[in-house]
Amino acid sequence: MFFIGIFGIQDNERIIKEFENIVCKCGSYSRAQFIEKYTYFHLFFIPLFRWNKRYYVRFRCCNRLYKVPKDYIDELKSSNTVDIDRLEEIYGYDVYYDKGEKSCTCSHCGAEIDNSFSYCPYCGNRI
Repeated sequence: MFFIGIFGIQDNERIIKEFENIVCKCGSYSRAQFIEKYTYFHLFFIPLFRWNKRYYVRFRCCNRLYKVPKDYIDELKSSNTVDIDRLEEIYGYDVYYDKGEKSCTCSHCGAEIDNSFSYCPYCGNRI
C-alpha cells in the first residue's frame, strides 16, 4: 500500500460469484469462488480508478487456486458451472524454492508439496 496524505494506491480483491457443488481435482464436492484482484487509486479513501485486474477461482475444500484465462472471464461470469480444464492451476506452496529434493507428490490428490509438510495443504490428508 502506498499512502501520502489524502491519496494512495492499494491492492484489493472481491468475490464476483460463488459456484456450488463443483467437483474439485482433489475429488470432493466443493464450493468455488470467482475472485477479481485489482490495484486502485483512492482519494480520501474513495476509489477513483482500477487497473491490473486479475481473475482467479479458489476452491474451498482444499484451497486450490486457479488463474482464469482472458477468453474465459466473460463466459464464467454468466455461467453456473466451472470447467476446471480451462483454468490454469497456481501452486502457491512451491513457488519460492527449487523443486529438486524439497518437493514430493501427495498420494491422495497428486499435488506437488514440500517434503517438510505432514499434511497436504490442498486436500488435508496425512502424507
